[in-house]
Amino acid sequence: MKKLELWAGLVLILAIILLTQLPNQNAPQESYLVGVLIANDLRLEKVEALKGRLGEMGLLEGEDVVYLIENAQNDLSQLSTLGGKLLAEKPDVLVASGAVEALHLKELTAQDEYPTPIVFMGTLSPAVIGLVEDSIHPGCNLTGLNNYHYELTPKRLELFHRLLPEITKVAVLGDTRVPFFEQTQVELMGAAKPLGLDLDTYTVTRVEEISQVLIEIQKSQAQGIVLLPGFFLESHTKEIVEEALKLQMPVFGVYPEDTEDGCLASYGTSNWSQGAQSAVMVYKVLHGQSPGEIPVETPNQIIFSVNLQTSSKLGITPSQAILSLADEVVK
Repeated sequence: MKKLELWAGLVLILAIILLTQLPNQNAPQESYLVGVLIANDLRLEKVEALKGRLGEMGLLEGEDVVYLIENAQNDLSQLSTLGGKLLAEKPDVLVASGAVEALHLKELTAQDEYPTPIVFMGTLSPAVIGLVEDSIHPGCNLTGLNNYHYELTPKRLELFHRLLPEITKVAVLGDTRVPFFEQTQVELMGAAKPLGLDLDTYTVTRVEEISQVLIEIQKSQAQGIVLLPGFFLESHTKEIVEEALKLQMPVFGVYPEDTEDGCLASYGTSNWSQGAQSAVMVYKVLHGQSPGEIPVETPNQIIFSVNLQTSSKLGITPSQAILSLADEVVK
């Protein structure tokens, strides 16, 4: 009997030891930490789309993933400091909302032995501006979405001309702080020549400059404005359009949202679409894939939109043949 009791005691002790070694199924799982760097409030739409899509894939905010968001509020001098703050938190992945943010994060992680993975939610030509070695094989700690801003800019000029074929002189409005600015001018000039268009380029970097620059554009006898992509202009499209409408001048924008803000037309992929598409790459990184092995993606959807309310205000009639090609029409 004593031997039986002894054996029973040993079995009980062994069972207790084994049970304590098993993982607690009810214990809370450690959340992923995602650091997000953005240049301005407008790019928050990309972040909301990112969160929403990751939630649909099973990574719920506050439960499975925690987001740390640093916003430079258009002050680019703060991007390195804000990026450093995110890195100090040791995130599982860093997310850049655009090209300028991605370039700063790449520089901050360049000397690390095991650099933090980075996903960019839409930049122009990432291989050309030096973010990745190659779009198919990024070969570094970055991957993300090429939003085709560089490639689409000449197409915007062409669509503007075809929409309003009577226009012969166009003002291009941009920001020299945007990567690849000079190369974009070369491409635009090449596109303008066969269309018989005369182009002048103007730049703006502060809100106070908008009115004066538009007056200069009017004095040059330009008949319309094509906006270039950039963190500053995208934040102040409404102000630019309001001033242009006062001067009875049509504006061709970058994002579908620009048409809603009063541009006559736009051609590009939305911020929401960029954020949602990039979420899939963030998901892959969080589940162990190396960014260097995830090909840079191109936009799932590029939208040509036209605002007939704006054309009515301007007293102009867009070409019906080109209007029929629009994906979206604001009536």
